Amino acid sequence: MGGQFKVLIVGAGLSGLAIAHGLKKNGIDYVVFDKESSPRDRNWGVTIAWSHPFLEQLLPAELFDRLSECQPDPELDSKQAKCEGVMVRDGATGDMIVSPQFPGIRRLNIQKTRNNWSKDINVKFGKAVTNIEVTPDGVTAHFHDGTTESGSVLVGADGGGSWVRQWLLADQATPQLMPYVFLNFPMSFTAEQAVKMDKMMHPIVDVGVHPKSMYIGIFLLDKPDLHNPETWIFYILATWPKTETPNEENTDMVAELRRRVEDWADPFKSAVQWIPEDVKAKAVPFRIWRPPSSGWNNHNGKVTLAGDAAHNRGQGANNAFRDSERFVNAMLKVKSGEMSLKEAVSDYDADVVARGRQEVEISRIQTEAFHDHAKFLESPVVKMGIKPSTSVTNGDSGQKA
Repeated sequence: MGGQFKVLIVGAGLSGLAIAHGLKKNGIDYVVFDKESSPRDRNWGVTIAWSHPFLEQLLPAELFDRLSECQPDPELDSKQAKCEGVMVRDGATGDMIVSPQFPGIRRLNIQKTRNNWSKDINVKFGKAVTNIEVTPDGVTAHFHDGTTESGSVLVGADGGGSWVRQWLLADQATPQLMPYVFLNFPMSFTAEQAVKMDKMMHPIVDVGVHPKSMYIGIFLLDKPDLHNPETWIFYILATWPKTETPNEENTDMVAELRRRVEDWADPFKSAVQWIPEDVKAKAVPFRIWRPPSSGWNNHNGKVTLAGDAAHNRGQGANNAFRDSERFVNAMLKVKSGEMSLKEAVSDYDADVVARGRQEVEISRIQTEAFHDHAKFLESPVVKMGIKPSTSVTNGDSGQKA
């Protein structure tokens, strides 16, 4: 590998930033591009469990040791709090159905994590890709502002609506639209309500499946001021069949959600009833994307995908960080001369596609199970928990769920 080897990373989300840190840590030149002019305000949370070893390899030691700063509650130690798992309840009774465990599990706040990880990383914001040009010497990204950047390989880590995936796969890049109304929005409570909710709910993940084919999850998003509960931010994720709400588009769905929780138990019922009157929420499309079995043409190893761009839904963060670790290892094999770029990226792609197809299919089955209370005990989360479905240790195929 020549001295001019450089990786172009499209997308400054968690998988793109994890790749950047891994490359920087190993002395490989890179640059990250993101279409947003600055880190966007939209915020949500992700759960990480079995991906901790991969993050430890990718991140600088001091940044990995500060992961707790990225949590919704920076003081939460899941081991000390004896909450190393997630909670799935019967929505009608509040009783636990299953609580899959995994040592060290934690939630990450996306905004906090991006802000922490983007420091000391070469990120160029306000760069929307408009074309990719593959040349004999490498690859060139063209941007909306007329500028270009050339490198040896480009990895699209630009999320579930990936532009790079569209460029690689055209119509095959179109996500599948799931037949559910999908709400996902933040809110704060009064101080008294916030303290009560914090005690009622599981501190990592608390979700309910209801006999009337409905799912609700209640999560902590942030505690900006640990001593002022009225500043704490929670968020709700709720889904139910679209056939029951045919005209949900462009409609504030909070009133509909309130109506639907009348026969739910806590913590879900109170979480919805306590939503402030000024909070509005519209349904958004519920999309998943499963890579085709044939994968994509990586143009002799010069263009590939990672994270939600490569497989959308499922244990997204765990799977994305596995991609990041695998991609950086592929680049190290090129750097050492162990593999050509084409060989290394093709090997990486084979793993990502096989693992991604398995992951997204399990996610689809689990989504349907969340809306089939009678058969929920047959679902993947009950049978498999939140562990990888197969080994994800270094050097293997990395397939998991």
